[in-house]
Amino acid sequence: MRRFAVVLFVLSARLAAAHDDDVTLRRLDAALERGDHPATRLLLRAEIERAERRWSAAEADLARAAGLAPGSAAVARCRAALALDRGRPGDALRALDACPDRKLGADPRVPWLRAAALSRLARWDDAASVMDAAIARDPRASAERYLARAAVAEHRREGVPGAIAELERGLARWPGAWNLVSRLLDLDLRLRRYDDALARLDLLIPREQRPERLLARRGDVLALAGRGLEAHEAWTDALAGLEGRPGMDAAEREIARRLHASLATPIGAPPAERGTR
Repeated sequence: MRRFAVVLFVLSARLAAAHDDDVTLRRLDAALERGDHPATRLLLRAEIERAERRWSAAEADLARAAGLAPGSAAVARCRAALALDRGRPGDALRALDACPDRKLGADPRVPWLRAAALSRLARWDDAASVMDAAIARDPRASAERYLARAAVAEHRREGVPGAIAELERGLARWPGAWNLVSRLLDLDLRLRRYDDALARLDLLIPREQRPERLLARRGDVLALAGRGLEAHEAWTDALAGLEGRPGMDAAEREIARRLHASLATPIGAPPAERGTR
């Protein structure tokens, strides 16, 4: 089983470099015909099929892989992920619970699969417990993990204040993580805590080499707070920064378009009349 896991890791890294899934699948088929690590190859093929939403084919390959490597943690994890893809959270939990391989407990992805399944079953307290334990064990838990935990908090007694606390925990670990900042601002605005939202932005803007997105959001907050002149100043600064560069990517062009729309509206116009952000 250890060799199976090592080979899976090596082959995953090698095949991940092949951007053409059709080519990769043909290579896997050829390897299967040679009998070259069949369980590993079947599992890799199932992962590609899962990404392509070819769920029945993935299920069939996972069944074959399970026959060749009974009790494999890698197969159980993939089966759980596939069950979530197919909207079957109960099956995801059963796939994880039935696996005897101790390596499953050491895989940092598994608690989050379990938490996702529990969340879809509206078992919010259980999901929170699993997430909290996973974050406590992983000092490098990603910003996305804190975002997921905050979403669960909104469904529990913690509510929006609890969600804000979770996001702030994540931001302390990942300063400047835009997904956390953006969600925090959304929640601040839901509570009409405009000063709090502005304080977050004012703390982050000086740290950013390219602060235009934050400046644009600052203008939005100021507009909602009824501070139209200051909003226009922030939007103008953001737009000048974007258009002062030799080239903008698609996301920056979209921000610039929205900034032009915001600046074209009269100062003091209701926020609903401004461009959607």
